[in-house]
Amino acid sequence: MRPLHAVVMGAIGLSLVGAGCAGAIPSANGGPAMLKLQSSNHGRVLVDGQGHTLYLFEKDEGRESYCSGACAAVWPPLETSSRPRGTSGVDTGALGTTKRDDGDVQVTYHGHPLYYYAADASTPGKTKGQEVEQFGAEWYLVNAHGSPVESGATPTSKPSNSGSNGGGGGGGY
Repeated sequence: MRPLHAVVMGAIGLSLVGAGCAGAIPSANGGPAMLKLQSSNHGRVLVDGQGHTLYLFEKDEGRESYCSGACAAVWPPLETSSRPRGTSGVDTGALGTTKRDDGDVQVTYHGHPLYYYAADASTPGKTKGQEVEQFGAEWYLVNAHGSPVESGATPTSKPSNSGSNGGGGGGGY
């Protein structure tokens, strides 16, 4: 069992290094988290005040986060020390917080805890975490209504008239 443990821990370490997780994760720096909507190749998605993309974790239930330890190293929670604020189309009434198991306060939107993705951290506007399956479930960008953005849907207003829908769909939200 020891060699397997070493391989798993080594893989996690390499994924963090490969993801660029060298202190580049954004934070609210003790101030309020500011959220806004920003255009992306997936439509308008939720980002922080500096334009860093935010995600929801399909495994979370209500305001409860199921991402800690190694998961939180790859998918750092958006944390704040005060009430989060929103601009540019964000439903400010849907902003909230939840207390994590470690005692920190995480920002929520429409009841979903919000996270960064380490591979996006150093560059605003990146969306490398979209529909990534890690730590037992999928990760999604968040739309204006707090719902997961699924790739089967087109971000523009074009009608869907191609007979193949990619077989996606059916999120639990």
